[in-house]
Amino acid sequence: MDPSQLATTLDAVLGASLDRPVRIQDVDTQQPFWQWSMLAQALAPVLLAQQSRVVAITGSQGSGKSTLAKILVQQLNDLGLAAVCVSLDDFYLSRQDRVELGGRVHPLLVTRGVPGTHDSQLMGQVLKQMSSSTGSVKLQLPQFDKGLDDRVADIEATAELLVIEGWCLGVQPQPAALLEQPVNELERSEDTHGIWRRWSNEQIQQNYLPLWSLIDDWVLLQPPEFAQVLQWRRQQELALPSAQRMSEAQLQRFIQHYQRLTQWQWQRPIEASGIGVALTPEHGIAHIRALTKNR
Repeated sequence: MDPSQLATTLDAVLGASLDRPVRIQDVDTQQPFWQWSMLAQALAPVLLAQQSRVVAITGSQGSGKSTLAKILVQQLNDLGLAAVCVSLDDFYLSRQDRVELGGRVHPLLVTRGVPGTHDSQLMGQVLKQMSSSTGSVKLQLPQFDKGLDDRVADIEATAELLVIEGWCLGVQPQPAALLEQPVNELERSEDTHGIWRRWSNEQIQQNYLPLWSLIDDWVLLQPPEFAQVLQWRRQQELALPSAQRMSEAQLQRFIQHYQRLTQWQWQRPIEASGIGVALTPEHGIAHIRALTKNR
């Protein structure tokens, strides 16, 4: 979309929430993610008017979640609202806890990522602290160092609104029948009996679904296809120091951990207040729609 088309689309989708047209300042279309800037400009006053406390940005790896979250937090701060961001990744269990989980349940759980490898209890505490309060809240937010593959010291933050971004936020449990067949080589060769995927599915049902109800508004980012996820993740690897990069074989295997639930979320997106954003291969915005809120 060009700027005028995007502005018209944003007004059509979000304007009704403000009872006035969405106002967007001019953006430099030569800058990367200029469409994210327009999207954040449109979203911020809506969230402010709705007095939202927790906003989730969810989407596949490489879809632009952290970039949009950073821009949105800045827009909210510019409007005078104390907003902070935390990543779902920051709630990963420590490496020691995942090694123990891998020995007790399934070796694939040593790899961070799927539901069940997060500290869902801690995440619930943080979300409840925001959703059940008014005004400014002092938060103790976890931090995870991917280079160390482990938890590091928490940080303190004061917020009136919390933005949480993550790849499987809002994901729904799959019907048992869909768990029977593997979706890729990783599942065929390393989860032969389906123990890993079934256990993770149970975690969604038991420990993650209750968390989704604590989130006020959602932004769902959807790439055109799963092959694009691999391409975007490959681009992220190239931005890392060479010593930290995965080989192509390692990357191919790694991304398969996320394939099942990424594609399932596209088929069965959460029913909630918010918007779904279809993306182009160049990280542009192809289409925006309102999500359906189930009441």
